[in-house]
Amino acid sequence: MTRKKTASRDYNVLYGVHPVVETIKAGRRPVHEVYLARDPAGSHELKAFVEGTTVPLVRVSADQIQSIAGSLHHQGVAAKVGPFPYTDFQEILSTGSSRSGLLVILDEVQDPANLGSILRSAECLGACAVMLAKDRAVPITPAVEKASSGAAAHVPVARVVNLVRAIEQLKREGWWIYAADSRGASSCFSVDLSGRASIVLGSEGRGIRRLVRERCDGSLFIPMTGKVGSLNVSQAAAIILAESLRQRLLT
Repeated sequence: MTRKKTASRDYNVLYGVHPVVETIKAGRRPVHEVYLARDPAGSHELKAFVEGTTVPLVRVSADQIQSIAGSLHHQGVAAKVGPFPYTDFQEILSTGSSRSGLLVILDEVQDPANLGSILRSAECLGACAVMLAKDRAVPITPAVEKASSGAAAHVPVARVVNLVRAIEQLKREGWWIYAADSRGASSCFSVDLSGRASIVLGSEGRGIRRLVRERCDGSLFIPMTGKVGSLNVSQAAAIILAESLRQRLLT
């Protein structure tokens, strides 16, 4: 008896208003169908938006949208879309110098909420791209896209197998690489983040790995006066991205 082959899944299911709308607007991946529950909040505006595109719109029940989305946070909308379109690292090398904004490198960040929040800050505060470790790190999932409030649709994101080698190649191309560390050598407000600069942020548990840290040109910290001694990785990313944008606006 011949075993029937199961077709590989070549699509993702997004959920939430902003991830679906921004994915359609970005036009970087196919959107096969949008599923809209009957009478959710804002459904008339969303329906009008989707009907103004070529994407098929399917009206479903509340139970059906829950089953399609696989999450309680669907806001009455889901969409069948193509796989997330990662950017090739070589493209970041070739276009990063002409695209203004800080390059954000994440060393094994594992929390989808943190990654989504970082992507949202990266989009709002003008990062040129975000680079992820391929192993022992969360990839771009529907939960990450929901946490990013749709920003993941617009930010170039690369995944690399070897973060150390990628940093070494960036340095050969003229990038300055700084490790974000609460015990860093310089305040983030005193370091020039307006040029070809990149910030490395570590994982939620152990921070930046030793070999990655050793490849950085320097380290920086965020001055703080409170009794709590640290920020989480997404908060730190937002502050450093905001400082980089402030410097760029002044040049």
